[in-house]
Order: sequence, then C-alpha cells, then structure tokens
Amino acid sequence: MRRAILALAALLSACGGPARESETPPPLQFDPPAATTAPKQAALRHGERLASVLGCRGCHGKDLTGHVGEDDPKVALLWTSNLTRVLPAYDDAQLERALRAGVRNDGSPLWGMPSELFSHLSGPDMAALIAWLRTVQPKGEEHPRIRIGPEGRKMIEKGEIKATPVWVRESRRLAPARLDGRYDWARYMVRATCAECHGMELKGGDPKDPKPTPDLIVASAYGRDEFRRLLRTGEPTGGRRLGLMAEVAKGRFVHLTDREVDAIHDYLKARAEAPQ
Repeated sequence: MRRAILALAALLSACGGPARESETPPPLQFDPPAATTAPKQAALRHGERLASVLGCRGCHGKDLTGHVGEDDPKVALLWTSNLTRVLPAYDDAQLERALRAGVRNDGSPLWGMPSELFSHLSGPDMAALIAWLRTVQPKGEEHPRIRIGPEGRKMIEKGEIKATPVWVRESRRLAPARLDGRYDWARYMVRATCAECHGMELKGGDPKDPKPTPDLIVASAYGRDEFRRLLRTGEPTGGRRLGLMAEVAKGRFVHLTDREVDAIHDYLKARAEAPQ
C-alpha cells in the first residue's frame, strides 16, 4: 500500500509545472485531485471516486460486502466477493493481478469480474484504487466461491460462459477507435467504463440479446448539456426511460467530473463523424 500511495503522490507532485520536451508524457488517468499539501489524502479521495466510477460498488455493494450475483442452481450460484474480508489476504501485486487479469491469489480464475475493462488502467489510477481499498475495514460475512450447475457447465463447453481470464485474453487487443491525440484521454476513460455494456469497440452489445445496447454513435445526437444530463441522471432526450443506463448513471457516472464528461462527449461525437 505504501508503494502505491508514494507512486501516486510522486505523480501528483510532478503535475504542478509544464513538462519539458525531453520528459516522458505522464500516463493517462481519470481527473486527479488538485495539487495539495496532503498527497496521501488526495490519493485516497481519488481512489474512492474511482471505486464508484469503475463499478466496484455497483457489483460488490456500497459497503463492498458483496451479494448474490447469479442465483440459478442449474446455471450457477455466484456471489460477488466481500472485498472487506478477501482483500487482506492479497498483497498489492496479487490485488493488481486480480483486477487486471481476473486471477485470485491462489491462481484460480475469477468469474463475472470485468477485468477486461481494468487491464489497461494506468499505474496512477490503479495505485489510487488499491490504496483506498486498503482503508476499508472488514465487515460482514465471507461468501462462498462460484458453484457451477449442469447447464452452466454445458454453456462453458459451448463458450457461452467464460472465466474472467479468458475474457481478458480475448479483449486485450480490442479498444475504442483511436482518432488523434486530442481524444486519447477520453478513449482511455470509455474503455474502462462505457465498454462494459457497449462493447470494447463501442459498437453495441450482442445483437442476439433481446434488448442489445446500441453502438455509441447514437451519442452524437446529444448536445453537451444533454449529454451531461444523460450521464448524471440516465435521462435521455425525448422523454424515454432507460433502465440499466439510468442505474449506471446514478450509481457510477454521476461521480465523473464535468471535464471528464465533456471529454467523453467530444470523443464520441468525433468518433461518430469519423469515416467508418
């Protein structure tokens, strides 16, 4: 934890002045907190915000104690982990491996963990997230590991259900379209957020689903204020009602800064206008 906090503190302290041409550009990251005389506290605030933006609290609960994620004995009984009980058994390297690769500290695979989204998180963002997770006090009960039922095993054989490390390998080379350097920051953020529902290339969800998520080219129809409202409240234009998007907006995207939201909006509009 100390190494993680120091790494982020060093980066934050370096952000005060302009970089010389000979310096390596700083790594991309979600909006860091403003320079402060208390870098440790700033790093922890950044990590706490990321835990909401990246969906840690969406899957593991607001208090990170976990809950039932899948409850069909024929397919699987899956609990999201009680992170407050599990994480003390992981050192920082093992925790980063779990987040990026979907592998437990004993080498076994995680299931249902969206590590493909986090595999490209920058060092500063990962360090801040881990540093904050270390501050959470143990509470609640530890949950059993996944129990896969007979139908679930058949689905695994057909490739319809995959362990997290498989998703990570298959998604490693997929990413939202790169335009030019002006949009690299937004591209970095949408890969870790929007891609969860809209696909790594933002082309939409599985068309076989009853209600597949759309290609995010649809975002080009939103003005800046309309897009801010969508990401803050989940309310689209036209008075429609969105179920999952409203939930994600209110639980996760409401924690994005205005600068982050505007950058994402500009990227999605540019992506829609680029030659297809």
